[in-house]
Amino acid sequence: MQPIDVAIEAAQQAGALIRDRFHHSGEIHWKGPADMVTQVDQDAEEIIVRTIHQAFPDHEFLGEEGHQPSPNAEHVWVIDPLDGTWNYATGIPFFSTSIALAVRGQPVLGVIYDALHDETFAAQAGQGVFVNGQRAHCSQRTHLEHASAALGIAPARTRGNPELALPILVRLHPLIEMARISGSAALALAYVACGRLDIAFFDHLHAWDFLAGVLMTTEGGGVVTELSGQPISLGSRDVLAACNPAFHARVLHIAQEVRAEHSVRA
Repeated sequence: MQPIDVAIEAAQQAGALIRDRFHHSGEIHWKGPADMVTQVDQDAEEIIVRTIHQAFPDHEFLGEEGHQPSPNAEHVWVIDPLDGTWNYATGIPFFSTSIALAVRGQPVLGVIYDALHDETFAAQAGQGVFVNGQRAHCSQRTHLEHASAALGIAPARTRGNPELALPILVRLHPLIEMARISGSAALALAYVACGRLDIAFFDHLHAWDFLAGVLMTTEGGGVVTELSGQPISLGSRDVLAACNPAFHARVLHIAQEVRAEHSVRA
């Protein structure tokens, strides 16, 4: 099987477990302030790792539930078995499974599976983005006042929270049609990639939250960087994705203004 087929199989198998246990997620644990994990997260990650390891025994993993690759690993699967754990555990039907493969630090494929709606978003570098096998692309909207945006606001007590997203929203909101806080960064980025949203930005993430969605957005014709404007890497902690360069540039300018004001206050 090709890596993309293995990723889709792993995501769908994990998604089936997640869907079957929705509203029955079991015991909730806290890894840290505002950092929830359920038994479903852990069981779904085991399914993903086992499925991929059977096909590619030499590949390594970076995952939310504890997998760390060796420093010189060439093939690294970056996995979030349940992106949107809070939504899931509290009965909000918006969450996803996210899997990306990075080769020498660069994403080459991404899969995001929405188990409740049985939607598989998939992309390979240079081959475009697909939703349930049908080619998709970013929105063609060109007027910012008609644009929609999704964002994530990390809880204030989260360690290292830069608290950028909310002040960015305050400045952006009068310029756009609407904004949404979804609770799943991966699924929000997939929505940008397939034209359902125009902009998405998040100020406190890890690679497993965004890597698959970042590749999808670029393959869908969009633009993605850090909020600083720097290229995305496995070490990035914030993301700005937009359906076109003009929207990206406008939000990036706002983000840089916010950063500058925070630096002055610090």
